Amino acid sequence: MRVLVVEDHTLVREGLVRLLKEALPEVEVRAVGSAEEARPHLDWAERVLLDLSLPGIPGLSFLAELAENYPDLPVVILTAYDEPAFRARAEELGASAFLSKNEPPEKLIEALKGLAPIQAPRLDRLSPTERAVLLLLGQGLSNAEVAERLGIEEKTVYTHRRHLMYKLGLKNASELIRFAALYHAGLATSEKNS
Repeated sequence: MRVLVVEDHTLVREGLVRLLKEALPEVEVRAVGSAEEARPHLDWAERVLLDLSLPGIPGLSFLAELAENYPDLPVVILTAYDEPAFRARAEELGASAFLSKNEPPEKLIEALKGLAPIQAPRLDRLSPTERAVLLLLGQGLSNAEVAERLGIEEKTVYTHRRHLMYKLGLKNASELIRFAALYHAGLATSEKNS
């Protein structure tokens, strides 16, 4: 697992790196202090651990940028601002998890582990909209066509895609499209891999 930590406070950043390496021996970690410094590492990262209070580009703005340019990259928000409005906006922008810095370290480790592939896809975990997106993707429709068909914005389709990948334990967009095709053909069930 390759984790990119984006945190402007040096002590917190170094503490997070140490925590991740101790709790997840197989993890590779890179740590930066701003969104600008994070950009060159995004193609490398498999997870992003993002603080909301950053110099330059604020965390929520960077999250929106990630949702647009890296829709399949899971982002875990770790912040001192545990306000309902921030949480709601982060979820709207597709954050995979939202954690307060007051949480015990175990919560962070659980959140990152929870983003790992799930062995048996559980279709019963999908919302009706997620099922509709999955079905339309399986018919070969583009994100724009799915958005038009469901009457939602294209960026919302990207958010649903990310949630589908997380819930179904799929690693990338290609796996999602393959699974969607199987789902459309009626070959994917909640018993898959069990």
